[in-house]
Amino acid sequence: MYTRDCPGANPRVRVIGQQFHQVQRGRVPVRIDVHAHYFPVEYLDRLDRYGGNQATLFIRKAKLASADFRDLENHFRNMDLARVDMQVLSVSSQLPYFANENEAVDAARLANDIYARVVREHPKRFAAFACTPLPHIAASIDEMRRALDDLGMAGVTAGTMVLEKSIADSAFDGFFAELNRRKAILFIHPTGGSVGSQLIESTNLTWPIGAPLEDTVCMLQFMQANIPIRFPDIKIILPHLGGFAPFLTARLDQLKGRFLPGSSVLPSIQAKYFWYDSVNGNPSALRCTQEAVGSDRLLLGTDYPFWRDDAFKLCVDYVSEAGLSAADVDRILGGNAERLLGLTS
Repeated sequence: MYTRDCPGANPRVRVIGQQFHQVQRGRVPVRIDVHAHYFPVEYLDRLDRYGGNQATLFIRKAKLASADFRDLENHFRNMDLARVDMQVLSVSSQLPYFANENEAVDAARLANDIYARVVREHPKRFAAFACTPLPHIAASIDEMRRALDDLGMAGVTAGTMVLEKSIADSAFDGFFAELNRRKAILFIHPTGGSVGSQLIESTNLTWPIGAPLEDTVCMLQFMQANIPIRFPDIKIILPHLGGFAPFLTARLDQLKGRFLPGSSVLPSIQAKYFWYDSVNGNPSALRCTQEAVGSDRLLLGTDYPFWRDDAFKLCVDYVSEAGLSAADVDRILGGNAERLLGLTS
């Protein structure tokens, strides 16, 4: 049996470990996709009822929504195409963030209940990150408890921004304190806000450039808020190879004094506190991140269903084609996720 490498392993993690026991016995490398999405129509309808953003319209028009929890055939087809054993699903970037607390709680509970049902129906193929009704801290902690303890979800997801406030803002310290107490996983995702840049939005660059810029800014704001020191036990996953940050490592170190206190640890060292998913597709970008933070901090991600079919397969295959050692490839494709999720013996 495999259990989480921290006290109080929840039942869901133990179940996942048992599922992989057979694979582990023969030591066939597993592939675990930590960055995948599932957008049930029922949940999108709830967001729209409460005045959600226009992104739900895009999800529908692009045929990325699922009719109900049984509508997963495209997931299975893509996973089988790229030999992905398990996906960890999240509702990012369609998060239930509303000023009205009752609306935020209702939407978050609906999403988590739907996701928990999907996992129960297909426990060998899916795990899930829970959403919470931020910016409402007490309600978010309550829903985190329900999702992790009662529903057995694998971790929590949050946006880089919450109603135009950075997730690194001190207003969310209570949320981070609870994550830290639990030694929980926190999967970060862009919200599509282009860090407030009208230029990026007006030129249709929100997702090509704005999203990785959100990742980069969020990472640096975490450093400014001293998150790695204050909350050392949270396991924070940054998407898209951390945006532009690995490419800028030397520059960030050189200019540390411009955005961090003089006594702060170098950004290149703080960067190794985080985990990074591999959504990118460019072998040189993967090698750059591997050199910056090490292979043990990299996780397979596909951003399904935004990357699907040939693009989905590319997102998986490029990891093996980047010129890394076989051991590093195995770690990135699944070994590191096993360790992070608490599946290793």
